[in-house]
Amino acid sequence: MLHLKSRFFYIVIVYVIFVLCVNNVIFYFSTKHTVIGNVEEQSMMAARNLRIAIDRYKTSVNYVEDLVGQQLRTVAIATRDRLAPNADQVTNAELEQISRELGVSHITLLKRQGDDIVGVRSSDPKEIGMSTKKWGYWFTAFKQLLADREVTIPQGQKLPNYWAGPIEHADTDPNKIDKWGYFYDGTTDYIINPYVEDIQIKHYDQLAGPDVILNAMIQDNPSILEMTGFNYNTFGKPLKVSRSQSGQRFVSLYDRPVPFGQYTYAEGDRDAESVRSAIERNETIAYTTVVQGRKVVKSFIPVQPKSNDTTADYPYVIGVVFDYHTIREVLDEQIHSMINRIVVMTALSLVLLLIVFRMIKRNKDEAVRVTQEAYIDEMNDMFTTIRGQRHDFLNHVQTIHTMLQLKKYDDLKEYTGELIGEIRQINDIIQIGHPAIAAIVQSKVVIAMDKKIDFRHEFSPFGNLTLGVKSVDIVKIIGNLVDNAFDETVKLPVAERWVELKGWYTGRTLFITVRNPGPVLDDEEKRKIFEPGYSTKTAGDHSGIGLAVTKERVGYYKGTITVESDAEQGTTFIVSIPLERFGK
Repeated sequence: MLHLKSRFFYIVIVYVIFVLCVNNVIFYFSTKHTVIGNVEEQSMMAARNLRIAIDRYKTSVNYVEDLVGQQLRTVAIATRDRLAPNADQVTNAELEQISRELGVSHITLLKRQGDDIVGVRSSDPKEIGMSTKKWGYWFTAFKQLLADREVTIPQGQKLPNYWAGPIEHADTDPNKIDKWGYFYDGTTDYIINPYVEDIQIKHYDQLAGPDVILNAMIQDNPSILEMTGFNYNTFGKPLKVSRSQSGQRFVSLYDRPVPFGQYTYAEGDRDAESVRSAIERNETIAYTTVVQGRKVVKSFIPVQPKSNDTTADYPYVIGVVFDYHTIREVLDEQIHSMINRIVVMTALSLVLLLIVFRMIKRNKDEAVRVTQEAYIDEMNDMFTTIRGQRHDFLNHVQTIHTMLQLKKYDDLKEYTGELIGEIRQINDIIQIGHPAIAAIVQSKVVIAMDKKIDFRHEFSPFGNLTLGVKSVDIVKIIGNLVDNAFDETVKLPVAERWVELKGWYTGRTLFITVRNPGPVLDDEEKRKIFEPGYSTKTAGDHSGIGLAVTKERVGYYKGTITVESDAEQGTTFIVSIPLERFGK
């Protein structure tokens, strides 16, 4: 039994530790999910801030470009006033002088030649003979300007008799990035094209461009390893390379796959797919991956264009690479906290379990002690009665002898009848052969006499039969059933008070029945009578747990207890307990 208790104790400890571990594992993964969610939120916040800063930068750049464009228009009008209306009458030297005087890099005159529009005069020798036929929408703008003196395409800056294209690499010298303006009012046979090298905007880009903003954000948040701008139109696709008229190869500013930021944590096709999905689904794409042996969280945040001018404002994606080491630090902290909680909770649980087990053992020892004391008292009562009979034996013999001498035969018959009945009752109890049962029966006989109840008991001699039921439990079962019967019987007139207790065994089954008169129980009462707290007695008389305890003890031995109730036989409780499991 001690081994079983220790085993149960350890099982409970293991179960408590298991529950704590499961709870903390769930907490760990929940925390991990939350931390990663926070990382994604930080990435989105950084991307939003970067987008706002880039939008402001673009607004500023567009404003500066518009100012430069307006200045170029003014230069073009001043140039018109100083030149002959026919390009053939204009010299390159004149254009050089006017360029220096008006403060622009160069001035070129464009004139239609067949199906092309060509540079015919210029302060820059590279521009002379320059074809614009393959310039796309630029060529369209030139044709509209010559035909209608107005440009209607969505791209570029449009003013009366004037159009300015976006800042771009020069076709004649891709090493330069210039801003061009084109003026034609019909008074000349050529388009006046002044342009300047974009030194001011380059300088502004160095002071407040996307890369400057991006680097400042990374410095403020060391967990962000890298931020990248991906051009949705060109990233992941074959590089779109243009060829200048001098044969040099270059990539247009608006065809760059990565217009700003660094791109060192590259994953090729996966990044391209993420960029495509982010724009097409218009939602952030985020995942954890390992790049260059480093675990990172990548986020791709889409940015849709705000205008119809897809050349100047194209859809792009901001990529944010977040160091997973930051997440690991938080999770490690959670693991340490988790281990500490497990240790503390396990220790507290062990202390609590020890206290509970001690209380259970103390209560159990107390219950055993009380039962044993009652059992011993009942045994003492029985043996006291037997000793009393032996002590009174000589008195009885002398009384009988005297009555014989006095020839009082009727009195003698009555006296011996009473004497024999008392002796038979004691002998019946002794012949039960089970000390505990004999003791409980004797104690109930005394109680029955006090309550004026005709207590009838009949037991088959058990002899050396091993019942397999603890004496404490057999006393509980019989005692509770008889007490319950006594409580019901005392409600009746004295002449109708009787209780019948029987016990016997057949084969390998022990039977105990207790029967008493009283009101008939219906099916609902039969069902509820074994529930803890339920009682048919007056409130306050009993706690209503006697029959519940009896059923629990019978069930412990795999037995059954049933109740039958009718007007003729009264109420009968029938207990059957198999002996195979507990007997020899």
